[in-house]
Order: sequence, then structure tokens, then C-alpha cells
Amino acid sequence: MPNRDGLVEPESFPAQREKKVYPPLQWWPLRVMNPWHKFGFLVVLEVAVRAAAQLTLLGIPQTAITVVSDILWPVAVIALARSFRGEGEPVQPPRPWWRLTARPMIGWFIGGFYALGELLAFVLPVRVDHYLVTAVSVVCGLFLGVAFLNSSIRLTILRRRPQ
Repeated sequence: MPNRDGLVEPESFPAQREKKVYPPLQWWPLRVMNPWHKFGFLVVLEVAVRAAAQLTLLGIPQTAITVVSDILWPVAVIALARSFRGEGEPVQPPRPWWRLTARPMIGWFIGGFYALGELLAFVLPVRVDHYLVTAVSVVCGLFLGVAFLNSSIRLTILRRRPQ
């Protein structure tokens, strides 16, 4: 309430912030709620892909490894995105097939980064030894970008017109 000078007295800060409590990690079906667990899963995915690529270099040509990893990367990212749950999102029921994020804003960012990154491949001059590798990489990256953008568009529509 303003005093006679028209100023509002500041309120005191609460003694302690309430700590967020996340449900435990669920392995089957995989549900990840804690942000640090999500980060850990993404790090493990990246390390596993790189380790598998290095191990397979012993007997498989580099082009084949790159094409297979470029195809498996979107599959792994979508599987993890569907397993990650946001704050306040139900844990047990499966998400609709199109939903990759809890809220639309992060989907706009992720989808925009994937789409922009792959569209830059057409603009910037790049020395290409294998056109197949570049084409597979661009198509898979654009697929991820479009998937995240589709998820955000649908979430935005649902928020504006609840059913």
C-alpha cells in the first residue's frame, strides 16, 4: 500500500526458496523429469554415438558410418524428447505422437536452430566429398527441425483454444 509520498514499501524476502522436488527417474517406460538427468541423458547419447562411430571405423567405411549415425540421431533425439517430461506434465500417460516438448517456447528454439543450421548448408560454401552424406545429414536435420516446430505450433494452438 502506498504511503503518503506515493511510494510502496518493499516487502521482505522470504527466508528460503522452496526447493523443487522431481519424481524419481522411471526406467520403463522411460520418464525423465529432473533437468540434470535430462542433461546427463543427452551427454551419454553424444558420447555413445561418438564411441560407436570410432569403434566401427575399424571395419566399416566412414561414409556408411556417417549416413547411419545421421539417420539414427533424429530417432534417438525424438525418443528422448518423448521421454522427457516438463514440470506439471503427467508422467504416466504417453504423449500424443506429435508432442516433443512440455511447452511451446523451447520447441520453437530447438526447431529453429535445427532448421536454420541445415538451411545454412545450402547458403554457405562447403567442400563436399560425398554428396550422399551431406544430403542425408541435411534431410535428417530438417526433419528434426520441422518435428520440433510442428510440436510447438500444435502446443500453441492448444493453449489458445483449449478443448
